[in-house]
Amino acid sequence: MSFSKYAAGDSVIREKTSWGMECIFYPKRQFGEKMAMLIVPFGANATGLKTEQNTVTFPKGIAHFIEHKLFQQKWGDAFVQFGKQGASANAFTDGEKTVYYFVCRERFDENLKLLLDFVQHPVFTEKDVEREKEIICSEISMYDDDPSWAVYYQMMEQMYPDHPIHTPIAGTQKSVRQTTAADLKMVYEAAYLPQKFCLVCSGNIQPRKIMAVAEQMQPKKEIGVIQWQNAENENVKLCAVQDMHLQRPLFQIGLPLPIEETFDLRQKIAFEILLDIWAGESSLFYEQAYQKQWLDMPLGSRYATGRGYAFCAFFGSGKYGDAVKEALQNRIKDMKQNGIADNDFERIRKKYIGQILRTFQSVSDLCMTQAEICQYHADLSDWFRMSKDLHKTDVEKLLQNMPAAYKMVLSIIK
Repeated sequence: MSFSKYAAGDSVIREKTSWGMECIFYPKRQFGEKMAMLIVPFGANATGLKTEQNTVTFPKGIAHFIEHKLFQQKWGDAFVQFGKQGASANAFTDGEKTVYYFVCRERFDENLKLLLDFVQHPVFTEKDVEREKEIICSEISMYDDDPSWAVYYQMMEQMYPDHPIHTPIAGTQKSVRQTTAADLKMVYEAAYLPQKFCLVCSGNIQPRKIMAVAEQMQPKKEIGVIQWQNAENENVKLCAVQDMHLQRPLFQIGLPLPIEETFDLRQKIAFEILLDIWAGESSLFYEQAYQKQWLDMPLGSRYATGRGYAFCAFFGSGKYGDAVKEALQNRIKDMKQNGIADNDFERIRKKYIGQILRTFQSVSDLCMTQAEICQYHADLSDWFRMSKDLHKTDVEKLLQNMPAAYKMVLSIIK
């Protein structure tokens, strides 16, 4: 096993099964809670499968559909069984991955075996698939009525009209109703390859016992190559407004970034620090916005990168989305021209490190954060070390290479 130390002085343990699945452990002996998470590198943005014979296009939302169906086993409902074994289980799908997990205090070994078992034994019957369609379509309707989802997907369609990232993760009513049991089985066989999974566990755990259980899983032969699409963000729509009769409008402001062929954790850290310097609560931008009462609360921010896309975004509420966008544009132009003050960089970097340290004090935060950085082939010790070693010149170089501010898009739901 490979050991490394992270901020709290504990060990990160990384190992691979004999057949290739990565396992990452965060032992926290002083905690009673335990958590296990299985990460499948297959999400809603996957577009198809290329085999030696042909290329098959996936129905939209099929990764999410598989997530729903895997809990339904021949012997019953895996959710119910987790509950009987004292665990709380759940799953989620995003553009890049599907994640299955549970949290418990006792019977961890039984729950781990259940987690690793049910993801390997799907049941796709036409009757069950038809019943699940109604559940997923109801879920889609619920999200269609959610302004916070609507403002995000409107922004994504502005930036990436030809990339699946602008389509809701669950798909559309039409795509779900057209999905068959045969579609689900074919996509599952292509995408659910245990040798490409990542198992993450934290809490009062015993890594060697977990490895013995993980070794019992079986790798599968690849039947083709999963296809992902690169975005062509040349037709960016700079402003879009939708009326949902809100008392207070919501807005998101996004900036498409150059697409990276490889994911760089150091760049992610630099971008997140830059966004805080740019528009965080201690920024010159926020001082201006506060004085002019443009915001109901401080802006949130996000940096995201995946297969075929990259962007940064700010989100908030209030009637002055246009003014906020213009102020953000002016502030980034000023930063490019005059650079970043030393004390601003050091203050935000220390704040960022403090946020990392808080992550180490929660079993669930450890696993959830690890799930987000798995695509960087890194663990939280790498995240902490790179944050401590980051220099202001790293952020300023990133700043100078950012696209022009006029390419920022504004999405409003009012």
